[in-house]
Amino acid sequence: MSVIEILKNKLQNSTYKPRIVFAEGWNPNIQSAALEIKKNNTIDPYLIFRTRKEIPNNFTLRHIVIDEADLSKYVNILFESRKAKGLTLDEAKKLITQPNYLATVIVKANDADGEICGIDYTTKDTLKPALQIIKTAPNASLVTSAFIMEKNEELYVFGDCAINVYPNVQELASIAKMIALFAHNTVGIKDVRVALLSYSTVGSGAGEAVDKVRAAYEIIKNDQDLQLKGIQVFGEMQFDAAFVPSVMLKKAKNIAWTKAANTFIFPNIDAGNIGYKIAQRMGNFHAIGPTLIGLALPVNDLSRGADKDDVIGLSYITGNQVLSLKK
Repeated sequence: MSVIEILKNKLQNSTYKPRIVFAEGWNPNIQSAALEIKKNNTIDPYLIFRTRKEIPNNFTLRHIVIDEADLSKYVNILFESRKAKGLTLDEAKKLITQPNYLATVIVKANDADGEICGIDYTTKDTLKPALQIIKTAPNASLVTSAFIMEKNEELYVFGDCAINVYPNVQELASIAKMIALFAHNTVGIKDVRVALLSYSTVGSGAGEAVDKVRAAYEIIKNDQDLQLKGIQVFGEMQFDAAFVPSVMLKKAKNIAWTKAANTFIFPNIDAGNIGYKIAQRMGNFHAIGPTLIGLALPVNDLSRGADKDDVIGLSYITGNQVLSLKK
């Protein structure tokens, strides 16, 4: 069974149906996906339209039309959350008519549990209002991202491939921990094995980049939150050592693993973005995401090339993030 089917089943078996707001309700793929997730009793979708002309005939899903709705409640929430940063009331009134801002404020107002945006907006335009209004979770120092990579029975988590360009040592350690917990708590991988990737395996190479990965590993190798969930971490490792057990045993003789890693932490966004696209295009892996991790409430970013199935998959991930927060 695919990870998406597993996440779907969790939502169907849950007594709570997460309310997800879709910022770009006018997009046909969003509409088709929203109708399906409502029909299969997994998520309660809430779509934003800019004008009534964008709404299909006989459309029955919950929605809001920007140029017709009374947005004063959301204007006030936006103004109160940003006035200390210099936002004026007039500026808040203008911003709230932008769907990416309105969707985020709807989540802030608890009129939805999570948000999906990005099929027409850029990652920057999705993330900016989320960071400004929802902000990071109390236990998070940054926001990172993860891709779920799946092909047949193979399931992996890659990160960070979309947000942090060149993380420093502490940031890389935080990214590794956050993605490891996501792999366990949301994706449902029972035996999480995290490889901090490098061009070096246990000192086979040298340089500033190697030192960074090694130092990040030293920070989290004894992390209690990870150990309580049975999450194993090792670094620094070359990809072949992390992926092929026979190579792992040859290059990393002191490693306690008998199986390959299933969660891969890249040292920077160049490696991460290139790596997941190689796996997707040459390895025929289905890349699901990116999922944003570290926000106080779930907000997720679609690729602008996303199709209906991509929207549905990210909806199930977002819904399960909501359920995780409610535990």
